[in-house]
Amino acid sequence: MTLHESKHAGYTDLGRLHQHFIGEPPLPAPAPPFPQVPGGPTPPIAGQVAAQVASQASRRPQRALYKHADLGSLRAGGGGRSPSGEDQDCFDLLARLAEPEAWSSQGDPTWVLREYVEWTFERLHQQRQVPTSPDGAYSVFNTGLATPQQETVFGLFAPNRNPDGPPWQFAGWLAESDRQLLSTFPELPGYASYTETPSDFVYDSRRELTVSPKHLLESQENLGALPDPLRSNPYQAGLVLEGAIRRAEARVRRSYRAAVPSWDPLSEKVQLLLPLSLTTPETVDVALVVTQEGESYRGQVVLGLDLAYARARQIARPEEWLNGRG
Repeated sequence: MTLHESKHAGYTDLGRLHQHFIGEPPLPAPAPPFPQVPGGPTPPIAGQVAAQVASQASRRPQRALYKHADLGSLRAGGGGRSPSGEDQDCFDLLARLAEPEAWSSQGDPTWVLREYVEWTFERLHQQRQVPTSPDGAYSVFNTGLATPQQETVFGLFAPNRNPDGPPWQFAGWLAESDRQLLSTFPELPGYASYTETPSDFVYDSRRELTVSPKHLLESQENLGALPDPLRSNPYQAGLVLEGAIRRAEARVRRSYRAAVPSWDPLSEKVQLLLPLSLTTPETVDVALVVTQEGESYRGQVVLGLDLAYARARQIARPEEWLNGRG
């Protein structure tokens, strides 16, 4: 590993603003009635989390999923819900259908799931894998998730009867054996793909890793991802980062599985996440994002574990250290 100064390339939430061309589907024939997604009032949340959730919500319409379909009432954040389940949104329904997973983050029980579905749909739309049924009555996409019985889960849309909204409206999550899917689509769409080079998913210990702790800390996003004691002392943080990066590189040399593949929607590239232990040897505090540049790797971004998990989940359900995030 080489530790030296390099120009910082920040990873910010601007990835949420990245758009692809959204084609208008043909005018569909009237569809059978479809279930409405129940919604409810947004539970109050405060301070920084509330501002972050509001910012995320304001950017959602920029994503392909929301240009394609009206998903019904969505919880803005917080995660509170009534015992009767009246305020469940479509992502709550998906979490109930799919096999159990750690979807909670940012004060919302389905924050990671929403990130996963939005970016999965973005990729599928780019790859033209959101087909319309032959009669024009439905469109469908492959979520890449499975039920506890290991049946693939699909998202189904019917025509939106609101002329001022997107062309489609959410109609439900269905397992692959559902009769409606089998009778409506002659062939169901496949999974999203993220690279044509399988080796992108594996850390190559023969490549040199170059990182500049000093430049990592010039980014407020990187600094903000660190544990509290280090945020107020950049000099100490730099020393701790340097040692943690050396240990992380040694760890992935011993076990390539410690480097977790992830998807960066801004650059549309597969990147690798390395575990950084900054407070105790037994605790992974943040993830170092490693990008392949030519014949070497460069680390220029630090992510909190929740966001790192969400990015890794696009590729596959993360193993090893990311599953133990706080």
